[in-house]
Amino acid sequence: MPLYGMLSAGNPYVLPAVLVAAAAYLGLTLFTDLSVFVRVGVLVGTGIVLPVVLNRLFGGTDPAVLEEEVTDDEGTDATDADDPV
Repeated sequence: MPLYGMLSAGNPYVLPAVLVAAAAYLGLTLFTDLSVFVRVGVLVGTGIVLPVVLNRLFGGTDPAVLEEEVTDDEGTDATDADDPV
């Protein structure tokens, strides 16, 4: 199961998680004296791991459907299909 399907725009948890991750990182930077490794860990955990886990737990986008859409779109070109050359 490819990871890009879970982090695509079809995953409804990506945008809110990224916004929360950005706010958490900014808050940790401004209000605490934590190391950069802890802050980046919170950023990655909230912005990348959390939406993937939520998508697997509660459903959302089926990665197999996304894989089919990607392979279907790559092989066709709408401009060349109708030209009687």
